[in-house]
Amino acid sequence: MVRLIVPKEEYLQSYMEAFDEYVANNVSTYHFTDATSCNIFAKFDRYRKERDLPSDRVGEDKYWLVDDEKTYFIGEIAIRHRLNEALAQRGGHIGYGVRYSEWNRGYGTKMLALALEKAKELRISPVLITCNDDNLASARVMEKNGFVLGDTILVSEDGTEILTRRYWKSIL
Repeated sequence: MVRLIVPKEEYLQSYMEAFDEYVANNVSTYHFTDATSCNIFAKFDRYRKERDLPSDRVGEDKYWLVDDEKTYFIGEIAIRHRLNEALAQRGGHIGYGVRYSEWNRGYGTKMLALALEKAKELRISPVLITCNDDNLASARVMEKNGFVLGDTILVSEDGTEILTRRYWKSIL
């Protein structure tokens, strides 16, 4: 059964394999955490509880889309508790990534739909999600979940100008 869960140790090896897939395929649209560099469960807990965060970060809840029958990690979604100035431009309330070997199978759409239920519980509305203007697959995931394109803006990140789509949806 495919479902959204709070990250669990039993899926860590599969998560690490997904991280390696992103590195091998030069995926930069979403960043899984390098589980060899830190205790990711402690890190995720700090963000969930908003403890000891860098000043430019906000609290967030992480969830994993998994296949229970195979103990298999499919994707990760982060629901940020609020926006700071940078996230209002690029990033938004929700960020997600599907492991590379599972792209184009509908998992992003399913994961976002499930995450919107969690965002509603957190009383986040309207919800902002962004993607690069040329990331048509992500734009489709948002649109299938009822998000409406608000605008497209040019955002400077690390000295690079990135054309960014900003999508909105009211869920309360």
